[in-house]
Formats: sequence, structure tokens, C-alpha cells
Amino acid sequence: MPRKDPSYSADRILTDVLLAIKPEYLANIASQIKNHEYRKYRLPKGVERLWFYETTDGGGRGTITHIAVIPDSVRRVPGQVPTDPPDISNEDFNAGLKQSKYGYPILELYELVQPYILLMDAPMGWRYVWSEMWTDRWGGGGGN
Repeated sequence: MPRKDPSYSADRILTDVLLAIKPEYLANIASQIKNHEYRKYRLPKGVERLWFYETTDGGGRGTITHIAVIPDSVRRVPGQVPTDPPDISNEDFNAGLKQSKYGYPILELYELVQPYILLMDAPMGWRYVWSEMWTDRWGGGGGN
């Protein structure tokens, strides 16, 4: 069954967003040497999961491969990220040396057993996850 393009669907999940990420940054999160995801934009309060689309840059798979759980109301700015536990980029972020202006603490990371293939271009910025995809990979309780 073809998947719907979320830009045409009002049926979206307001707690989950889709973000593109380079494979090396995703690997750093998975190995726990990176505990925040940094972005230039502020995600709305209430967002509690980041669905990572692994880009093909640097040998990535070009699919949604991981879902990260973040606090639904914590949006950190430079100077607010704790230094413990250590992270490879927290000091630079806190010092204002990164282009990113917002930090999102990664509480948990799940790797999808079956990566999700997008039938559209990778997102620029962020977009809400649509309900069909959410049910298929997170809310269905099956083989996430």
C-alpha cells in the first residue's frame, strides 16, 4: 500500500517530528558519545520523539532508522546544557560556537528493526510524522 505524503495530510502526530541527520552524527548518538541533538530551530513544546532520517551523505542508508525520545518541554540554549555526562559537542554549544541555537537532550534511542523508506525527499528542517507511519513503526506495538 503506498504511503501518503505528509505535506498533504492533516492526519499528523504532534508529538513526533521527522529530522534528517548525517550518519556520523547518528552513530555518535547511538554510541552515547553525543547526548544532545542540536538544531538551528526550536521545536514546538510537546514534541517528545525525533524520527531520524539517515541521509545518504557519508554512506548512510537513506531511510528512517532510529527514533529518539526527548523531554517534551526542554529546549536548551547555549549555556544551559549540563557538562555531565560529557558529550563531544556540549562545550562548543554552551560557548555559542555552533550554528545551532537549540539543544534537545536524548533520553533514549531506538533502532527500527525495519527502516522506513520515505516516498518523498528528505525533510529540510523538520516536519510532523504522519499517523500512518507512526502506527506502522511506533504505535502498533509490533515489530518496531
